[in-house]
Amino acid sequence: MVNVDVMLRCEQEYTDEKTGETFTLPYRVYYPSSYNESDSAKYPLLFFLHGHGECGTDNELHIRVLNKANRLINMVMEQDNCIIIAPQCPCNVKYEWVPVNHKWDTGSRELTPEPTMGLAAAMKILDKFLANDKVDKKRVYAAGISMGGYGTWELITRRPEVFAAAVPVCGSGIPSMADKLVDIGIWAFHGEEDGTVPAQGTRDMEKAIKEAGGTKMKATYFPGVGHDSWIPAYETEGLIEWLFAQSK
Repeated sequence: MVNVDVMLRCEQEYTDEKTGETFTLPYRVYYPSSYNESDSAKYPLLFFLHGHGECGTDNELHIRVLNKANRLINMVMEQDNCIIIAPQCPCNVKYEWVPVNHKWDTGSRELTPEPTMGLAAAMKILDKFLANDKVDKKRVYAAGISMGGYGTWELITRRPEVFAAAVPVCGSGIPSMADKLVDIGIWAFHGEEDGTVPAQGTRDMEKAIKEAGGTKMKATYFPGVGHDSWIPAYETEGLIEWLFAQSK
């Protein structure tokens, strides 16, 4: 049985260049058991963004989903061949992954000039790991649920050159910038009866990416499923195999 509690507890201090405000973003890290800084082995990296229900500063809630197992993190840990980074943002609109002011039904939107402080701090963590030669730069993956699904779409839109693949679940993105995502393997999931983040958000991104010429985008919609589509999404056969097969 995988025990996510073994993930290391870390913190990232971030200072906003415009306002000078400083805050600390907690995050957890998992290193494969074979990880050794002194050898030449490289590892793929999964960057996971939690949902609003896991906001906080305890560096604990976000490695599970609503106090239950996070099946995706568990399955990746079981593979024991991938670095996992899971940051946790405070429950405050300026630190959360996307600037939707808790209006989760916002759906498709435009990209703001700057990311939220929370996403900016998360990207600073990402960049720190990307600077390490232990990370396989051709196999960097993003995933997230709900607010983190929104965040995943925004993250890969802001940094498309970084990611080989993404798994956004019950989120919405930025269709007007879909051309940036045509070379990323994307498998999106959404419940058709989602009353929190409408499935149209995923449909909009699927349509926009394919119209922009993207052939690596696919989406799965679950009839009769509401907002908790991460449950069937992470039980989808072949998901982990598909993810680790993606490379730039």
